[in-house]
Amino acid sequence: MSKKKVVALVPAFNEATRIAPVLEVIASSSLVDETIVIDDGSRDKTSQEAGQFPVRVLRWNENKGKGAALQWGINEAKEADFFLFLDADLLNFKAVHIEQLLAPLSGDKPSHMTIGVFRGGKNERVNLAQRYFSILNGQRALRRDFVDILPDLSWSRFGVEILLTKYAGLAGKIVSYPELEGISHVTKEEKLGFWGGVKYRLQMYNECLYALFHYRKMIRLNPGNTPPEILKKI
Repeated sequence: MSKKKVVALVPAFNEATRIAPVLEVIASSSLVDETIVIDDGSRDKTSQEAGQFPVRVLRWNENKGKGAALQWGINEAKEADFFLFLDADLLNFKAVHIEQLLAPLSGDKPSHMTIGVFRGGKNERVNLAQRYFSILNGQRALRRDFVDILPDLSWSRFGVEILLTKYAGLAGKIVSYPELEGISHVTKEEKLGFWGGVKYRLQMYNECLYALFHYRKMIRLNPGNTPPEILKKI
């Protein structure tokens, strides 16, 4: 791994009270060469908290969604060989999880993308969601040769993970699912209270369903670097 540049992208929206432990782990990892935090229009001190760490902070004044944040990070990381996508609200996140996400990208038959699956975390509801809806999982690692053919992600908001997974299938790319033991994340209800969390969760599901049912049309409209042979499939 030392011969490859690894860039971690951490999209964040109002995560000032949660982002520090995640960045501490990333900063402690010898596998990560650069970290870019994309503050997606936060109304709290997310950028200031991130700025306490050896990271590059990008910030929008308005919320544009997770897909747009990741696209901005990709555009800024032109020299990366491997990308890590990590959420800003992870619990019990450890350096070994970074290693587990990256390891399948190398070797004789490398994966083009990994999708981390939570196991053994304290929140059983989160564990079940990760197990049965892994298409939504946000902890991922991607090879540059896969990123270089991606469509534009900017439209996808919370549906970005669905777009990435579906696109990998269209492109015939190898995807692996390393288990990340003990890890979890803060739920929407814990962040925003019950009703605020429910409202935000419904918004997330709506964006995910839009991506699921319209990703082919949206790839055609926003092809980015999609090769012609993949466009022919959709």
